[in-house]
Amino acid sequence: MTPAPLIALIDGPLAADTPGLAARTDFCELHPRAAESPAAQHAGYMAAAIRANAPAVQVLNLTIFPGRLATSLATVAKVLHHAACSKAQIVHCSFGHASASPELVEAVAAVLQAGKLLVASAPARGAPVYPAACIGVHSVQGDARCAPGQWSQLDLPGARYGACPGGPGIPVRGASLAAAHFTGLLARAGTGGRGKALLQTPAFTGRERIALPPGHASLFQSNNADT
Repeated sequence: MTPAPLIALIDGPLAADTPGLAARTDFCELHPRAAESPAAQHAGYMAAAIRANAPAVQVLNLTIFPGRLATSLATVAKVLHHAACSKAQIVHCSFGHASASPELVEAVAAVLQAGKLLVASAPARGAPVYPAACIGVHSVQGDARCAPGQWSQLDLPGARYGACPGGPGIPVRGASLAAAHFTGLLARAGTGGRGKALLQTPAFTGRERIALPPGHASLFQSNNADT
């Protein structure tokens, strides 16, 4: 029997009763009411979005957000190195920093050299964020054309892929959720040959566009901001 895929979810703290939770390691001092914090809610939504496409996955929760959605580049780099040495096949980051440090770039390289897939969210507008902008990362932004089980091949400067930016019963929208949906699709397909087959069948190709009334020649990308 093939073991369930293991996803390293670098995020806030998941509750002990989260479906598919294999283990949790905290890399920050949690707020006394961390279970009710924005970080915990964010992590729960990401885990649910991943499992929407891959119900059998197991989640290794690596906590970097103590209560609010803020952390340091040093912490991210430390946790990425930990994930590189774990048994996870996919490392998931639904967050982004405005800049990168040499330590972060080195940690991303360590994850990729370990043969793991690294998925990170990339907002549809604004400057590139990290780790999504690092070479070799599966960068994902929201694409309103996509249903939860679909993805798009964008090949944009800020994002290689697009995925559904929302979902039933989930009050957040944007690149964070899109990246989680995409991670679930990768997990469902597998990280070997089947995973490569997934990447050959996008539901959409090219950037998301909206048509304007007659007389307007421009096409604008829709607004799917990161959460």
